Amino acid sequence: MTVMQILLLGPAGSGKTSLTATFGEWIRREMDSDISYVNLDPGCTDLPYKPSFDIRDHFTVEEIMRKEKLGPNGAMIRGAELILKRMRLILREITATQADFRLIDTPGQSEIFIFRPTGPTIVGAFRAIAPTVGVYLIDPHLAETPTSLAAVFSLSMASQLRLGIPMVNVLNKADIVKKKDLDRLIEDHQYLKRQIEKEGAGAITDLAVHYIEATKALAKSQRLVKVSARTGRGMRQLYDIIHES
Repeated sequence: MTVMQILLLGPAGSGKTSLTATFGEWIRREMDSDISYVNLDPGCTDLPYKPSFDIRDHFTVEEIMRKEKLGPNGAMIRGAELILKRMRLILREITATQADFRLIDTPGQSEIFIFRPTGPTIVGAFRAIAPTVGVYLIDPHLAETPTSLAAVFSLSMASQLRLGIPMVNVLNKADIVKKKDLDRLIEDHQYLKRQIEKEGAGAITDLAVHYIEATKALAKSQRLVKVSARTGRGMRQLYDIIHES
């Protein structure tokens, strides 16, 4: 059986690491499958799962800051460069562990990973060894208004274009969602468009509407998957939609 690689993506605080642990444990328990966890974040302090590969065994953000006299953001950028520089060695270590699923936990600062040249190159290297699917986490705290939700969709779309892999949008932290019509805003592009227009924010409204139209044109039609890393809600639905992608 060929291993399936699942890349967890999303803005800082969206719950990538927690979902990695919860989803991996669910697959292991419910699907009776072997899981390999890969941590690519040199800046994290604690992990709720036992990684098969941990980039912190090679370097950490704190070490880079101390040795190269860099600030936190500069050290994260330098860390991405070091991952790329050692990619052949890293891939050997990662593939040494046999598994049915490989869950890849990406750095917290997703913009550094996705939008700098190193991220797409790293993901391209993963794609070369096994089928790879991206899971982009939507944080409900970043979707409080229709225009902010449009911005989140644009980031997901840009991530898919940058990384060149199938992307599944997932609403994480579903147990704390307060906005009553968030489901409809995410699922119904026309409804979201109308709500954006109601905000009447001038040029921002026009830009947000264009984002929504582009998302509708480029994104595959898919149902909304709501998950909670804290309660374990939605793991079956997430598993199914990843396979459908």
